[in-house]
Amino acid sequence: MVRNAVFAGLVGLAASAASADIASFGFTDLNGSFNLGSMQFTAMATAGGTSSTAGDVTRFAEGGGNSAEFDSGFFGGGSMADVQIIIDVSNVVGPMADGNGSFTITDADGDTITGTVSGTWFAGAMGFVFMNGHTTGITFNSTGDGMFEGPSGGAFSITGLVDEYFGALSILLRTPQGVGFFNTSFSEVSTQADGLIVPTPATIALAGCGLALTVRRRR
Repeated sequence: MVRNAVFAGLVGLAASAASADIASFGFTDLNGSFNLGSMQFTAMATAGGTSSTAGDVTRFAEGGGNSAEFDSGFFGGGSMADVQIIIDVSNVVGPMADGNGSFTITDADGDTITGTVSGTWFAGAMGFVFMNGHTTGITFNSTGDGMFEGPSGGAFSITGLVDEYFGALSILLRTPQGVGFFNTSFSEVSTQADGLIVPTPATIALAGCGLALTVRRRR
């Protein structure tokens, strides 16, 4: 699947750990909403209406190079597949704000990828809003079959992914006309999210020590 990825803030991270990257994910047309009372932003999988979420989760070549596919209309299509991003917004000052929360990606039969997010929101021109976030405590959680399976096909093994990982997450949306930067509630805004999952910093350091002795493996 070809994705219109928005990896703002991910390039440097990927370059520093390219030989050890675990996986990537990307979803378009998530249902973005913001509640001014709770100061919470959510981006959830949706189907029908004005948008229908699509995306994939890809295990890099070192783990088989396969993708779990989430084609448009997957949500509510009879599987357990879902995407949920929940971010608390705080310290809104001018065109910037803090964001802290979590994400959960669920495959067709209930396996999940979960992690926490911490980053910065930015207000751009023409109503565009984006967030660059650092993700930590990422885990691959199996329900027993050891495979992360896309509701639209494709799968990869998660049996060897037993550590906690980290990485980055970028979110992009455009607020409705007349809505400012987190000063008014909104809902049903098409939102895009892209992420990269890599080993912990300590693991990367150890992997770097071995580069002089082994041939570098690339995605």
